[in-house]
Amino acid sequence: MAERRSTSTVAQRAGRLRQLLVLIVVLLALAGLVLVDQRAQSDAVQTASVRPAVAEFFADAKASTWFCPGVIGNDDQVSGTLVISNAGETPVGGTITRFVVDAAARQQRFAIPPRSTLEVDALAGITSPFVSAMVESQGAPLAVEQRTKHRAGNAVTACASTPSGDWFLADGFTGADSIEQVVVTNPALDSAILAVTFVTAAGERSPQSLKGVVIPPQSVRVFDMASLDARNEAVVAVSVRASVGRVVVGRSQHYLGRGRLGYTMSLAASSTSGRWYFADGEKSPAVAEEFVIYNPSATDQQLTFILADDAGVAIDPIAVTAPAKRVTKFAPTGLTALPDGRYSVIISSNTAVASTPDGVAESVVIERVSTRTQGKSTASAIVLGAPSASRRWIAPSGVAASADDALRLFNPGAIPAIFRISYLGPAGDVPIVGYEEVSLAPGASTGVMLSADSALGTVSVSATEPIVVQRRTSRGAKQPINGAAPLVAVVDASVTR
Repeated sequence: MAERRSTSTVAQRAGRLRQLLVLIVVLLALAGLVLVDQRAQSDAVQTASVRPAVAEFFADAKASTWFCPGVIGNDDQVSGTLVISNAGETPVGGTITRFVVDAAARQQRFAIPPRSTLEVDALAGITSPFVSAMVESQGAPLAVEQRTKHRAGNAVTACASTPSGDWFLADGFTGADSIEQVVVTNPALDSAILAVTFVTAAGERSPQSLKGVVIPPQSVRVFDMASLDARNEAVVAVSVRASVGRVVVGRSQHYLGRGRLGYTMSLAASSTSGRWYFADGEKSPAVAEEFVIYNPSATDQQLTFILADDAGVAIDPIAVTAPAKRVTKFAPTGLTALPDGRYSVIISSNTAVASTPDGVAESVVIERVSTRTQGKSTASAIVLGAPSASRRWIAPSGVAASADDALRLFNPGAIPAIFRISYLGPAGDVPIVGYEEVSLAPGASTGVMLSADSALGTVSVSATEPIVVQRRTSRGAKQPINGAAPLVAVVDASVTR
């Protein structure tokens, strides 16, 4: 953690960087520069889009609905669970509706006691290429995530808090015949009509067969990217836009070579953003890491990357151009100014955002891809950045146990943040010893290790100022390298984001 030095030195350094960072302020930390974001003075940092790009949990709502992107349902070596968390003081009942390919949806009732976590079979005996789910609660809100158990490594996936007319996936990969499948669910009682566009290294493609695609009511449609003329591609970004209805989009990715191995399942971003945060970057000879930037808009975007170590020591800003309707990759590994170790990132668009015909502002979507090597094992993980900071975060399915970076916390604001970490126990929220009240200086980051007793249930982080939190997740008992997943930002229903 970092301590601030004299305000005179702060003013001197900040004056030099303000012209380059546009609303990013620089303070001094224990070892030098501390990076801060003046916009993070409220629960939600304004982004380029008027819609949330990621899932949100409304803790004070009277009910909640979650849309989980899907689990492979026709492979005996793959299974999944829906992880449902009730932190309230009363029992909560609800309904799980499972959607499949070319068959009727099926419903199941459930009840969850207070202060507990319920794990439900995601497939429930259903055979289908993919089985997605809608989880609805009655009388109180619940937090929900999806966990997939796969022979190439388990994956934790966020569930969407609402369907959307637009979805974006920045990273995609079909090299060495790797399998990338885009899973689209229409949970509504009416058909949805959509168009699918994808971008490879050669540019944007909009096949006629992917225009006016009808998704029947309460059903799933799977798009295999290799069969859509995107085979053996190192770049495959995808846009799904519905002209009628709203859908939910996920990406199932099985890596088979060309530098990537393992399995991931990810929820797409439901909008673009002019700002993205990453709390858990790492520069190491054992880690190949790159940021994949997808600009689906018609306007080139000028981006500024700010990278800082745990003490908040920032290297000079990096300018990156993201051309319209293309994918751009940026690998910090090659930056000699960035020392080995952990780092955090703020990525901001310095370009006036473009607008779609319906008036929605568009900027970029950014995912980070990390491929780690440990002994004879290699595993790749994808995590979507956080488009805003928040004072509260929740991980319904927990984090990786006994990992020194199980949680990564980053304070992008100008004010020190006091954070607290807890887990859901039988008696309610249990503070984790040593993390009842910890100060995180402006611009600083830190890693947290949790024991199995506290890591494997619902984990919550709260802070006095908006922070960014990301996590490592277990890929299975026989997998030595952990995966990665975002947490869910907790907001009040009365707060306009």
